[in-house]
Amino acid sequence: MDADVVLTNGTVLTLTDDIPEASAVAFVNDRITAVGGTDEISDSIGPETTVIDLDGRTALPGFIDTHLHIPMGGQRMTHVNARSPPNESVADVQERLAERADGTEDGEWILVSGYNLGLVWEDEGRHINRWDLDEAAPNNPVQVNSVGGHTGSIYNSAALDIGGIDKDTPDPEPPAVIERDEDGRPSGLVSEEAEIPLHEAIPEESREERKANVERAMEQLLEWGVTTAHEAKTTPDDLQIYQELSREGELPVRVGMMIQGDAGPELGGDGPDVLSHLAAAGIETEFGSADLFVVGVKYFMDGAFTGRTAAMHEPYVGEPVPEDSPQYDGVLHISPEYFADRVEKAAEAGLRVCVHGQGDRGIDHILDAYEAALDPEDDHRFRIEHAGLTKPEQLDRIEELGITVSSSISFLGADVSRNWLYWGEERMPWTYAVGALQERGIPTAANGDWPVATGDPRIALRTAVTRETVTGETVGPDQRVDIEDALRLYGPDAAYLGFNEDEKGTLEPGKLADVTVLSEDPRAVDPATIAEIDVEYTIVGGEVKYDREHGVLD
Repeated sequence: MDADVVLTNGTVLTLTDDIPEASAVAFVNDRITAVGGTDEISDSIGPETTVIDLDGRTALPGFIDTHLHIPMGGQRMTHVNARSPPNESVADVQERLAERADGTEDGEWILVSGYNLGLVWEDEGRHINRWDLDEAAPNNPVQVNSVGGHTGSIYNSAALDIGGIDKDTPDPEPPAVIERDEDGRPSGLVSEEAEIPLHEAIPEESREERKANVERAMEQLLEWGVTTAHEAKTTPDDLQIYQELSREGELPVRVGMMIQGDAGPELGGDGPDVLSHLAAAGIETEFGSADLFVVGVKYFMDGAFTGRTAAMHEPYVGEPVPEDSPQYDGVLHISPEYFADRVEKAAEAGLRVCVHGQGDRGIDHILDAYEAALDPEDDHRFRIEHAGLTKPEQLDRIEELGITVSSSISFLGADVSRNWLYWGEERMPWTYAVGALQERGIPTAANGDWPVATGDPRIALRTAVTRETVTGETVGPDQRVDIEDALRLYGPDAAYLGFNEDEKGTLEPGKLADVTVLSEDPRAVDPATIAEIDVEYTIVGGEVKYDREHGVLD
């Protein structure tokens, strides 16, 4: 049978043990039919076959990102960019904000994203504040989101007025914060419960806007070579949007859904009790199609290292704070007892739990709940998302319990935070411990938690190999992995985390024709330059969805 598509005359990294490298691959419909040498695969070329001459470029399994936020990513692409780089000062952010304010009606909200509360520009020695924002946008309420997503936001005076927050506003109960200057005036940073009035004042996006944000995010993912994305907090409304796009044939990236759980009555509900509804309906992990499927249910155990709210056993080092401050040793976003109940109910219902866990105290609570509810002999693949600090004894427990990990290794190589400044030397070697996880045989994938950090897999690959940070340090050098093992983080091991290893993650006959083509072989370049390799083609189900010359294709 003639192939529909043949990629030829290149380097094909299959990520299999049997035939690790070839030079050509053939597809029929949405499946791989042959992998081999160029001469061998040329027999599959017929008069109607589309032939793509790789011309020495490298094809590998389509990147699978196991933790990101699709609607949020698309939305924040429309916000003012406060990331660093490109910003290197408060003035840089002010300039971008002022430019947006010039084109915005007075009184309309301006949203700014990507600001890093874990990194202070050295020339200024402080964070941006309400008065900086007032100077750039005096006639608009402004919100500056922190990249960590768990540490509050910075607001200007117009926004604080709308939220009813002033010098006379009482301090909220921890972990909520209204940061103040030396005169007691709110300086702009507001978090947790104290931020609710401000969130409520920002106009909600319409369904049409949210759908457009999903579509915008999909285009960005294709440009990064991502063919499958695990959406890390899928609401019921998002589920409807994904189904609608799938029916319309407008879901170019395969989506695995972690459906939003709830926080429980003790800490306040986080949406409806979707777990009980899914269980009653008989929906289990893997339900769906090749394009849209259930990964599990999502919970949050603790906070984030940006802002020092990830739950730690030992206090953070650095700037001293009161013991009742959320920045002393972090916070929990769900009670351990309630989470244990959720894990038990999910396991009984055939639903895998995927839980945000960053600090070592938070991760211990996760492991306690998993140990009480799970049989390690079962193929449950319950997950820890991020796994920012995992000490050796915790790694042992993860291995023994059969837990899988989606590691946010990109956090080290992007602009999210400088965790090591808050941890002290003793804890630094165990941050995003990909090397130790793989050494123990723990199924581990990678992510950037986009838009918290970049969703570009090349950044994660570079970081896993070099352990170099955006500010030039090397953190945890013993956790380095070679490029072949790094590629597994977005290939076969990522497929395993989605229960998809029989369908994707390697290039071999019978599997889905999901392929990413790079301009160079990542094994052959200086590891520090991996992120500079171009994505040439992104192919999903045998169809070219993106090429560098023409962009995203309809």
